[in-house]
Amino acid sequence: MAKKIIVFIFAMLIFYSLPAFAATPADQKGTHTPSEGAAALKPMHPEERYPVLAIIPGEVDLGLIKPGSTAFREFKLSGISPGTLECAAACPDNWEVLSGQALPMTLSREPVSLRVELMIDEDFEKSYGVESTDPAFAARMKMEVAGKDLICRKSLKAGQYRKALPLTFAGGSRFVFIDFWIHPEQVMPLISFFPQRLDFGSQPPGKILSQKIELTNKGREKLHWSVVVPSGAGKSESPGEAKQERYFSFRQEELPEPGKYLIPEHLKDSTELIGRWTEKNGYPLSSGGAGAMKFRFQGTGVSVFLESHAPGGNCAVYLDEAPLILPDELSGQWEKKEILVAEGLADGPHALKLVVKRGVLELEGVKVFGREIQRGPKGWITVFPNSGTTLSEIDYLNVRVDTTSLVPGVYGEDILFQTNTGEEAAEVYIGIVPDAGHKGMDVYLYSRGADYLYTSDPQAEARLLDQNRYIKEGIAFRLFAPQTPGTIPFHRWHNPVIRDHFYSHDRSGGNKRLDGYIYEGNIGNIATSRMTNTRELYRWHNPTTGRHYYSTQPKLLPALKRGYRFDGIAGYVR
Repeated sequence: MAKKIIVFIFAMLIFYSLPAFAATPADQKGTHTPSEGAAALKPMHPEERYPVLAIIPGEVDLGLIKPGSTAFREFKLSGISPGTLECAAACPDNWEVLSGQALPMTLSREPVSLRVELMIDEDFEKSYGVESTDPAFAARMKMEVAGKDLICRKSLKAGQYRKALPLTFAGGSRFVFIDFWIHPEQVMPLISFFPQRLDFGSQPPGKILSQKIELTNKGREKLHWSVVVPSGAGKSESPGEAKQERYFSFRQEELPEPGKYLIPEHLKDSTELIGRWTEKNGYPLSSGGAGAMKFRFQGTGVSVFLESHAPGGNCAVYLDEAPLILPDELSGQWEKKEILVAEGLADGPHALKLVVKRGVLELEGVKVFGREIQRGPKGWITVFPNSGTTLSEIDYLNVRVDTTSLVPGVYGEDILFQTNTGEEAAEVYIGIVPDAGHKGMDVYLYSRGADYLYTSDPQAEARLLDQNRYIKEGIAFRLFAPQTPGTIPFHRWHNPVIRDHFYSHDRSGGNKRLDGYIYEGNIGNIATSRMTNTRELYRWHNPTTGRHYYSTQPKLLPALKRGYRFDGIAGYVR
């Protein structure tokens, strides 16, 4: 009996000891020294053993960040339990808080994005006149949720870091981690293009076009590269997947004179520049005064590419005349930045406007979303040379586009470059318009009293014509299709106060003052000098009413003789 009691007691001791041994690996944190930048893990609160929020991912790698550059990533946070969970993000240990003390957020089962942006400034100690063989850099971290942000700062030396960002909530805390490496110089080879995106504009089929790309190596070690011939699939897309974005470049390759910028011909109908603009490498540059750019587009969203921005610069962004709030997106100093302005818009006409209030802003182009981009057949894009080795020199690559087999539409392709340190892509875009030759476009005359409206597409303008009760008079003359050699767009403006339409092949209106006039686009192409089988389009002006009239007849209609005077030849039509 005594033996059975001893065995029973021994078994009970083993039974009650098992949970303690089993809990040790799971619940106890081993004592270790965290790597530089990693916060020591705190003991887990009892309530943390039951998950209350989901974090995807738990750790992100920002990669190598050179001084003067920025990197960012996002975490997705959501609550596990029904209802909402109040949570707050804080700066890493020993970081200086520049704004606020914590970043509050309300979590539910719908994921919330926590954006973490890390910017490494130039040499921090050197900027204060301190000599050092082991310099430190000013690092600024910005955490952002739903338009609210928290900014932290710390001086860091070159090296690898792992930082813990605490998330606190009622009953416990969690951490997310970011990894990064600060290196004062780019040692590994790094391929760089200028420009990285090529826009061939709108062209008829049957042309062979070319543009140049400057290829450079931003690292100190030798760069080996080769071109993968485009075959209908881009860098990160499956062969059957089409782009849904069209890039438009503001670069003007044929400048009338250095320092003077002109809008590229294929963008004149959609782009306006206001104020003083000069050029830098062919791109529009606003500096030393107020300026504005307005870009009209058709689609579901738009982003803008900025080539450079100076510290202290101030720029406001408007979409369809409504101001947008893009916190800190247009602040600081940086190069080559893409800013997403809007997405998910109703598919239709929209207008983007950038107003430069002070500082320096250099525009590269815009990307419009919501339009399917076709891929050309194999061999429609070729690059020469297609391989090479680059150290510190500039390699000039010729990108050749053959439109012979392309049908009308918009095309886009990624040219993939394989290097000894990874892959990079240059983008190519082109619009193909119907082969016009000397094909004419019927232009119809509509009138409302003494207001004369000419249009080549009355179906597209049916609503405007019906609402304003214009009367169809018939075909007045014929214009040329876009891209017809020897012709340029014929533009239309409307003054709703005096009820007058004005037309000119000069986008600025020539000698005409356009105060009170609204630009309405172009109605086709007109010849500026006499071509085979063309005739003059005469313009008359009534100085009393301010109205205009256009006709291919050298003599006015009897009803118009009183008050109208000859105002020159507007161009040559069919």
